[in-house]
Amino acid sequence: MPENGDDVPMNGGENREPQMAALATAYALAHYFVTIGHREWLFGVGQPAVDIERELGAGRYLFITAWNPPSRPATTAENLAADERLQARLKEAGFSHHSALGCNAQGGAVEYGWIVLDVPLESGDALAREFGQAGTLYWQRGEPVRLRMLSPQPAGTDEQPHIDWAG
Repeated sequence: MPENGDDVPMNGGENREPQMAALATAYALAHYFVTIGHREWLFGVGQPAVDIERELGAGRYLFITAWNPPSRPATTAENLAADERLQARLKEAGFSHHSALGCNAQGGAVEYGWIVLDVPLESGDALAREFGQAGTLYWQRGEPVRLRMLSPQPAGTDEQPHIDWAG
């Protein structure tokens, strides 16, 4: 979601901790929607997703996008091509998925993605890394939605009850 700073180039020589902390805050405050049938359902970090769980009936849920990897800004064409590759990988792996999106708290900076059903945690992390993502949302049925950041927790940041640092 570019307006939150995730389009700032990151390279191995820079201290990424401040940017990772800012991204985690932005992702935790964002709004997420999944399309099921002809309805959209809102969900967010730290909140139960009872309606989505009732509609989809899975045991585990992953929100993932291939848009705007944090290592470099991407054009719309690049984002769409990455999304097509992600869809192909999900189909190849046999994962059921539904169209979803995330946007900043003001309703802008939209990134399109997918709610993927019954993905093992390790597979979700591997997909996110393959597509250059800083984080995903992941939760188990009956539990609040969790933000899963794929980097170590930055020094000086407080523990957040619904953020996992998996670096």
